[in-house]
Amino acid sequence: MKTLIAYFTIKGRAEEALKFYQHCFGGEILFIQRFSETSYEVSESYKTKISHAEFKAENIHFYISDGFEKEAVNFGNGIGMTINFDIEEEHQAVFEKLKVEGEVTFELFQTTIDSSLVCVIDKFGIHWYLNYKKNQTS
Repeated sequence: MKTLIAYFTIKGRAEEALKFYQHCFGGEILFIQRFSETSYEVSESYKTKISHAEFKAENIHFYISDGFEKEAVNFGNGIGMTINFDIEEEHQAVFEKLKVEGEVTFELFQTTIDSSLVCVIDKFGIHWYLNYKKNQTS
């Protein structure tokens, strides 16, 4: 079995992002390692930044980092995270939280496959596609 886990680099704001995602999704921060705990050469002010952290809430699982001190981070629209919901109210509640200080790229609409879809770029530049599929069979 293989598992794909997203890895977010949120330059200088990883800790803030972790708290934000915990607020949005619930769940827990499983691990945090700061640059001061690694062998990477960083400035004194960067030692408190996160070199690696792990977050998990139900089936939402990702890693996050502030990234290397001298490395630029560029965001684009080529990758997005999709979350499928089976409860409509939860779908709406997560959307309301993620859109704070973010940008809704398309409002909630009904797709041709009997689902409701909305897309938001959160305040950290992550693209989220939130899908609620009606009449699920599983």
